[in-house]
Amino acid sequence: MSEQISGTHGPAEDDAIKRQDRDELREHGEEWPEPDADETNPDAAWAATGRFAGDPSGENWGAIELRSELGRHLDRATFPATRAHLLETLTGHAAQQPLLDLVASLPAGASYASLAELLQALGVPQEERPA
Repeated sequence: MSEQISGTHGPAEDDAIKRQDRDELREHGEEWPEPDADETNPDAAWAATGRFAGDPSGENWGAIELRSELGRHLDRATFPATRAHLLETLTGHAAQQPLLDLVASLPAGASYASLAELLQALGVPQEERPA
């Protein structure tokens, strides 16, 4: 049986390295350009638009992030579910307040059999997958 051997230094040195890295980031953090800074400079390495230096695909990143957040907090065992059950589950998983507010806007008496039905009721566009 083999044992994993840690690096050449101990926890105290690890903490010192982390502190040094944080200090360097604070020191040099102001050197990063602002998103709208110097649009006339063709050599600038900052992309003011888009998520990853522009988004030619036309993806709806807000919908993707919302689907991901709901999927992260709600598993298959959650469904079928009412608004009250969804709010209870999301609260138990420490979901952020905007997500709780969105689910709270659903009608009280409705029941949702799946995440897909919930997304449709919330008006979130479904993911388009190539055939």
